[in-house]
Amino acid sequence: MMKPGLYILGAACVLCGCSYESRMTDGGDIVIERIESYKDSVGTAPASLSDIGIAVVDEGNPPYYYQRIDSVHYTLSFSNGVGESKTYYSDSRKWEDFPRAINR
Repeated sequence: MMKPGLYILGAACVLCGCSYESRMTDGGDIVIERIESYKDSVGTAPASLSDIGIAVVDEGNPPYYYQRIDSVHYTLSFSNGVGESKTYYSDSRKWEDFPRAINR
């Protein structure tokens, strides 16, 4: 039989995880707006996040990983656990939980 404190701890972990994911997708949406604004003004997806004024210091800073697929398509992702990530796909304009190829 589990102790009541473990239930509370488990619930807190789940809530913190959801809160983290929500904060990261909200922050990612701001990055996506900057990418889309760049595309509108320049006519192509940026080569890197530094093209939109986000300094890339190392793998964890910024916490987002940007990948330009071609001049139009890109992905933006972040880690939400060991071996797990959430990815925004420009072709669907949605955050998704599973990796896939981008539709051109």
